[in-house]
Amino acid sequence: MNVSLTNIELTFLGGAREVGRSCVSIKKKNKLILLDAGIHLGKVRGDAYPLEPSDPPNAVFITHAHLDHSGYLPAIISKYQCPEFSTPPTQDLGELLQMDFLKLQREWNIEPPYTSEEVMAVRSHAEDINYMVEINLRGGIRAMLLRSGHILGAAMVRLEVNNHIILYTGDLSTRNTRTQDMADTSLGKVDTLIIESTYAAQSDRHPSFQKVERNFIDSINKALDRGGRVLVPVFAVGRAQEVMLSLEAYIRSGVLTQVPIYIDGMIKKVNEVYRLYWSYLRPTIRRQIRYTRQSPLESDIFFEVYQRKGVNLDEPCIIISTSGMLEGGPVIGYLKQLSDDPKNLICLTGYQVSGTRGRRLQDGEKEIKLSPNGEPVKVDSEIKSFEFSAHADQSGLFRFISKIKGLERVYCIHGEEWKIVEYSERIEKLKKIDAYSPLNGETYLI
Repeated sequence: MNVSLTNIELTFLGGAREVGRSCVSIKKKNKLILLDAGIHLGKVRGDAYPLEPSDPPNAVFITHAHLDHSGYLPAIISKYQCPEFSTPPTQDLGELLQMDFLKLQREWNIEPPYTSEEVMAVRSHAEDINYMVEINLRGGIRAMLLRSGHILGAAMVRLEVNNHIILYTGDLSTRNTRTQDMADTSLGKVDTLIIESTYAAQSDRHPSFQKVERNFIDSINKALDRGGRVLVPVFAVGRAQEVMLSLEAYIRSGVLTQVPIYIDGMIKKVNEVYRLYWSYLRPTIRRQIRYTRQSPLESDIFFEVYQRKGVNLDEPCIIISTSGMLEGGPVIGYLKQLSDDPKNLICLTGYQVSGTRGRRLQDGEKEIKLSPNGEPVKVDSEIKSFEFSAHADQSGLFRFISKIKGLERVYCIHGEEWKIVEYSERIEKLKKIDAYSPLNGETYLI
């Protein structure tokens, strides 16, 4: 395809052919913009963090709070003192997750890339941006945030650089969930698309949320009927709330056996942010919170854990705890207590990055270490995965691309290498659009 070059340098500093440390730089003359600044949760040193930008950034946009997109932000702000643009929920949630990341680093005896003081200092550089509000960055660059549907406050970034339109999706959901409306699809003309590819393989086909929830509830009922306990590792932001609302609905309808449901980790703090930013939630929840002054996440079926000795593991129960990939947090203690009993059930509800404990369990390993120098723990509990996914699958990604007018090129990132390569080839074949599967460190002139 013959296209005119605008001398925009597009460089991939992280997230290329991997899930983690998402970071892309857009450079035009002496102006450099960073899109996301994440960490790689499956790695603990070295290439866990993004590559350095070629020049000091003039601004950084954070699409959403998950650590693989926001976890390196305090280090960027500390070093470059540049403004940060994101939605208010993303700022509040990001701060919570970054502080929790510091605790995780201490658990692993790793020198963190920033301090708690540097996390708090991000506030003084943050700009509150809502969806569909144009931002003038000067130098011929304008920006706008669009709803991405992934988690509370998640956004896509639309950049206009001297009339060339770049859309960076961050993480993208093309269907409604219990808490979030799907991504905006009224996108107008876009010249260059940078799109996530987490579930971009042909074999990646998400079942409906209704089917996922029914399977989830049926599996829990079976475990409870045999006298087992159910452990649900979750991401504190997004997945925890979807799981809680699902359990609450099925208990209210009488389909799910009612047993104590314990909530542990930083989920309570995150739920408070969800209530604060109720206007970012789906209409049904907005109406409930607005008119009853009560969030369904505060239902009396949930018991918040303040002291773990108060959790009765001698009786059937459900424990919802962080972290979602079993890389740290209170879930490790529960796993140690519950893993040796085949009556128990461990529900993996999110994407498990390669190298994490959650991924190893998902791949069938029966012995895992719960600390770097600890003895392996035998896992006899039933392990099941449930696709409460807030990412688009391949058909959803193709539908999203079909909504875009004038698209000239696509860069596929944020996925396992084989998926990204396969996906970019299918885009070229089916859409007749130039598609790329870049490597970290590569620069493209567009």
